[in-house]
Amino acid sequence: MSVTVLPKRTWPGAVTGVFILFALFIVVGCTSSTDSVADTTRFSGTPPTSGAATSSTTDQFAPFTNIGPDLGGPAEIFNRYPGVVIFDFDRDGDLDFYVTQAEINAPLEVARGGPNRLFRNDGNGRYTEVAGAAGVAAADHNSTAVAACDFNNDGYQDLYVGAQGRIGDNLDFGSVDDVPGLRRVIQDRLYLNNGDSTFTDITDSAFGTRANVRSTGSIACGDVDGDGWLDIYVGNRADVDFVRFDTPAHSGNFNLMYRNNGDLTFTDITIESGLLGPEIVMRDSDGFPITFPIQGGEFEIEGFDPSIVDDNGNPVGDPTSQTWATLFFDHDNDGDLDLWVANDGDRIQVYRNDTVEGRIEFRNIAHEMGVDQSGAWMGFALGDFDGDADLDIFVTNIGFNSLVRGRPSSPGGDCTYAHQFDWGTCFHYLLRNDGVREIEGVGTVGVFPDVAGSTQIEPSAALPPESLTPSNIESFWQVPTGLAAYDFGFGTVFFDIENDGDQDLYWLGAIIARGEGPGGMLFPGFGRMLQNIGGGKFRDITVESHLIDSQGVDYSKTDPSEPGFDRLAQRMGPEFHENGKGLAKGDLNGDGFVDLIGTNSSGEIFDEPG
Repeated sequence: MSVTVLPKRTWPGAVTGVFILFALFIVVGCTSSTDSVADTTRFSGTPPTSGAATSSTTDQFAPFTNIGPDLGGPAEIFNRYPGVVIFDFDRDGDLDFYVTQAEINAPLEVARGGPNRLFRNDGNGRYTEVAGAAGVAAADHNSTAVAACDFNNDGYQDLYVGAQGRIGDNLDFGSVDDVPGLRRVIQDRLYLNNGDSTFTDITDSAFGTRANVRSTGSIACGDVDGDGWLDIYVGNRADVDFVRFDTPAHSGNFNLMYRNNGDLTFTDITIESGLLGPEIVMRDSDGFPITFPIQGGEFEIEGFDPSIVDDNGNPVGDPTSQTWATLFFDHDNDGDLDLWVANDGDRIQVYRNDTVEGRIEFRNIAHEMGVDQSGAWMGFALGDFDGDADLDIFVTNIGFNSLVRGRPSSPGGDCTYAHQFDWGTCFHYLLRNDGVREIEGVGTVGVFPDVAGSTQIEPSAALPPESLTPSNIESFWQVPTGLAAYDFGFGTVFFDIENDGDQDLYWLGAIIARGEGPGGMLFPGFGRMLQNIGGGKFRDITVESHLIDSQGVDYSKTDPSEPGFDRLAQRMGPEFHENGKGLAKGDLNGDGFVDLIGTNSSGEIFDEPG
């Protein structure tokens, strides 16, 4: 896999990773079915000059520059689901970043990783890898998502590092104590920042026996009860050995809500807070639930088959969905943090915070808000795209890619099956914040209509989405329009690319493999950079901004009408895409422009034509 850091402008090839970091929360992307090798790539930028790409005097921007190669050997990481977080760990005034790797002792050679990486920003574009000295290398840990949050209010951000099940052992979390040492490998860790550029692992004292072992996909930090201490919500997916979406049974693992007690200990309040995930919504073609018997046939449950067990005979998963993205966000402006959860093969959940006098309680109101379609939801971006002084939400999905192929013949967790019905979609959401309304018996709910289909995009001349040609869409599907017509997405961010005061949108993402590898063209995605041009409209500047998520792209000619332009020879397009997963943003070089770190799951490529 590879990690890509982009300080404003240029994106070179492979990147790796699985999540995005915004302020207090992290968004994690989906999964790749191939093992990954990653190299860390950083993109750096400078203010636009007279030679910068431009469409008007107010829309000038300079292309990104990939500075990942400057990191040298430590930039390369090995992880199927690498995490990345940008934060100032030593409080010296500049931004450092941390990247996770797979465990070094994995039984399968292809699943082995190495120590996690902490890159200290030394200024002038230079970084030093200091994870070992800082005590956060964690080479024996099967690390995934990571969040940087100050849990003891000492002014230094601590690290919560998620983990996933050991790849290839065919053991789910229920078998964690059946194998000596396995808990150490797959249990999440909490590292306390000592304030002297070192960290201490306080997992055992902080969580006791309640530390998470359910394959973390994302982590959100926020003070949900207003007591001044940051609490933790952990979004869990499924152990990679048991992930599948081609059957009605495609369960994940329960997410966890930890309350910060203010003394560096945490209490699991998942059940009493109302945050134990609901069962999967899995319906047949007539709209009836597809259920499986539990507890000796006394009950039926959707989307979860308790007869599926691991090699030790323990049940696989929990009766709930697979979470990829989590977001704390006060969407109803009532002064407390609500919780948004994006699930793969299931519905988005929106939990309104109804906490009163320290009693933490959430209520799922996604259905009442009309944002509960089933999809392959993977990432959140939060930003005011329409400039009306409130925050809107972009949610990534598989996109149009499935619509160029046949209709699924049997029920399963693939969003292409759900897309056939009004309760499912493969298209991205662009949820415009229109305030709140009152519903009798429910109370206040947010009003967030999906405007993706009506949001106009001026397409790229060099790389328009395939879906803009209606004949490419199979006749039984409705032809998508606007932003809904665009391709696969995992990690995503709103940011102001040219510092003109409005929010632009970038995402990357793919699944299965790189474009030049086995299965890589099933769900291709090479990233999209959409420039906000006002009036609720965007322009696709992916090529001009040098943000194609591919290796070895030749940007010497970006206009198809320019003599010598050759898309394939210049390695532009889905044929060459990397396996994008996550994004992080921050001004890494202190020039006043937002920089990006992008991550990809890499993998095999064909070694000869044909």
